[in-house]
Amino acid sequence: MSTRTVAAAMALAVVTGTSALGALPAGAVTSPSVGAAPAAGSELAPNHGHYLVQLRPGESITQSVKITNTNSQPELTKVTGADALTNDATGVAFRSPLNAQALQAKWISVATPAVTLAANETRVVSFTIQVPSGTPPGQYMAGIAAWVPLPARSKLPRPGANQATFSMDLQIQRVVPIEIDVPGAWAPKLSVSGADAIPTAAGITLGVHIANTGNAFALGSGVIRVPDTGTDYSFKINTFLGGTSIVYPMPWVSTVPSGSHHVEVDLKYNGGRTLTWNGTVNESGAFSSNLQKQLNELHAASKHGSFPWLLLVALLLLLALIVGAVLMRRRFRRPEHVKYRAA
Repeated sequence: MSTRTVAAAMALAVVTGTSALGALPAGAVTSPSVGAAPAAGSELAPNHGHYLVQLRPGESITQSVKITNTNSQPELTKVTGADALTNDATGVAFRSPLNAQALQAKWISVATPAVTLAANETRVVSFTIQVPSGTPPGQYMAGIAAWVPLPARSKLPRPGANQATFSMDLQIQRVVPIEIDVPGAWAPKLSVSGADAIPTAAGITLGVHIANTGNAFALGSGVIRVPDTGTDYSFKINTFLGGTSIVYPMPWVSTVPSGSHHVEVDLKYNGGRTLTWNGTVNESGAFSSNLQKQLNELHAASKHGSFPWLLLVALLLLLALIVGAVLMRRRFRRPEHVKYRAA
């Protein structure tokens, strides 16, 4: 039996600023964190902590979320819908609360979108999910997010000679996923449209372009093979939302392999569906030279004083968030539960 994997909480980092020779972080603003969990009486996925509602076009349902201020001071807390997407390694991620609601987040209306919570106070906030008339059948994903706006930043000190300063902002949001099932015929449909060589500080990554053009979540596994470099890479396909696309990053080689390379991608998903794609990555001529130049610049930056500290801090922060999301995913695996499905 297949399983569905959903991340139950996400934190979003927005990093801005400049860096130069010998630069180190000179300022940082981090929003306080608050807790979010489904309130008693909500429609939940069996044995798991995210919402699962089944609605026909034009129908609506009201649910509640429990918001907890775990801080020692009062916090103005925003409660909003959050758009979901598939992250590049597969699995569900959520967009920043600072972004406009463009997808299923628009279906969510919060009764009290801003609340001031006393220290250690918990409050229940209701919200309504309204599926627009004419919505086609399918599995949809959104989230209910709780977040504290970033505090005002103090002025950064002026850098001295051969120094630079930069700032780092961390906007944290807690999101409880909401799966919205609209009845009818469902089917995922994965496709691969190409592959690119991408330079990184660790070497060359192969970016495989994968999309789910169907109207159901895809789950399964995949294999990427590049015979002439001895590459045989297996990976898991966690929840891949319908109507989304990614560039899957596969660690490939440490140096630029010149010439043309045959790439084969095999995907198996949702109880027997398969896809095989064959293509070519061409790393010859000017493209190869440019790729090598970019790789050399990345390696040089890591060996000299011009190391991009801002990028390092951002990458470490991103790694911590990914690890946190993975741990949360492990708490929210469940057997696929479908009430509406065409025979």
